[in-house]
Amino acid sequence: MSAGDRMLEMLDRRRRRFSLPGPFYTDPDFLRLDISAIFERRWIYVGLECEISEPGQFFTVDIAGTSIIICRDRADQVRGFFNSCRHRGSIVCDAAHGKRSAFVCPYHQWSYDLGGRLLRAPNQDDAIDKSAFGLKPVHVTAIAGVIYACLAASPPDIGGFAAALEPALAPHGLRDAKVVHEITLREAANWKLVMENARECDHCAAGHPELMRTLLVFDFADPWSDPYISDFWKRCEAAGLPSVTKDGPDFRVGRLPFQPGHLSITPDGREAVKRRLGELPSHDVGSLRFALYPSTFNHAHADYAILVRLLPSGPEETLVNCKWVVHKDAVEGQDYDPQRLVEVWAATNDQDRKLVERNQRGVRSLGYEPGPYAASSEFGVWRFVEWYCATMQDHLRGPAAVRSAA
Repeated sequence: MSAGDRMLEMLDRRRRRFSLPGPFYTDPDFLRLDISAIFERRWIYVGLECEISEPGQFFTVDIAGTSIIICRDRADQVRGFFNSCRHRGSIVCDAAHGKRSAFVCPYHQWSYDLGGRLLRAPNQDDAIDKSAFGLKPVHVTAIAGVIYACLAASPPDIGGFAAALEPALAPHGLRDAKVVHEITLREAANWKLVMENARECDHCAAGHPELMRTLLVFDFADPWSDPYISDFWKRCEAAGLPSVTKDGPDFRVGRLPFQPGHLSITPDGREAVKRRLGELPSHDVGSLRFALYPSTFNHAHADYAILVRLLPSGPEETLVNCKWVVHKDAVEGQDYDPQRLVEVWAATNDQDRKLVERNQRGVRSLGYEPGPYAASSEFGVWRFVEWYCATMQDHLRGPAAVRSAA
């Protein structure tokens, strides 16, 4: 039986709103199916426009084994390309980020302009049609300063997510910001366990004491029922800040308050950065939380934003990248203390790493079997897992059959 047939059989038999069978978290063949069905076909958060604010600036990202280049061309457009030379396939750009007038493959010096066009092919300049050998493009889109890429030839519609996120995030002015701190954690856990952990806070009281001084715990399934949240939404909407939570099949966007009297996620709940992001009216605007499956969840406050991306690097290993963003004119040591800025999330990230690694060791056990998710407090988890299961069934069986079965 093929890996696809085994996965489909397990998906057809599994109980809804239960965790996944063990092989989904451990089997290398199942990870390869995840990559082909999800990471090579869905929109992935890759970086920020402020990281490539000038023509020629670029960064590279590896999405589950496929390296891509994101750059700003001479026409001031954000572009994406597969980081693979059209000569013999070598990686063109090794640097994580930088600025170039052209991309030159170090192997045989084929060179490409910022629009991906082949400029020079030594020893073959007169023998080939250069217009047919430009860097292969990758679909990219920028939403309120955040860049998403899709490796597929025909990407899925991202319009619903963009419509929800753009007006809510735009006031934070991430296009006029800068990244002041970045870390990448190598977590010994399957990517789905990392995302599951991020979609609930049942573990927060015991697992994240620093975070819980500020972060509000709420009914994930029904934040609309909480008067503290609904009153906060009314104040934000009256100030011109779209805030009410919006859900899509693969995303959630919504602004939520902090614990009463708190303004940011910091050790004492006071703002971390004096210079506010964008043109926000005050520091008291809570946290805009936005998540897009399969691989990103983010918080944008009045003073700073933290953007998180997770990507599989093995069946039991995930790379978690975190970027802290402040206003481009904020001055270190004057407007913010870098240690204080990152303190709470750095602690939280390390705590989460330990939690998901314990989870991974447990699901590897012969004694593991799927357990039930809580209907309300783990709403975000089972919603993600049901999306994952439907996506894999769609890929393995075909969308028409899945719709018929539903």
